[in-house]
Amino acid sequence: MREEIRLGNEALERNDFDTAKRCFQQLLATGGTPTQERIATNRLRDIQERQEALLAPPTIKPRSRRKAPRTKAQDETTAHKFIRPPDEPIVVIRKH
Repeated sequence: MREEIRLGNEALERNDFDTAKRCFQQLLATGGTPTQERIATNRLRDIQERQEALLAPPTIKPRSRRKAPRTKAQDETTAHKFIRPPDEPIVVIRKH
């Protein structure tokens, strides 16, 4: 592993974004293998996202109103729907 990547990762663990950024930018400036450069660009993107998350105001969830408790008056006003039996019921008798 390259020294800049190691130092940058250690700085990220300490939340020292400036040092980490400097290490990864140094790696990109001096050049390295394509894998090392890809690691450095990904780490720089992660640092930027973390810094933006720290600077962004927290999202505040709007308060929702509580529903009023149901009272008996509401329950009593709700009429039950009864089903009326048919005038001429059909009776089916099965014999075994």
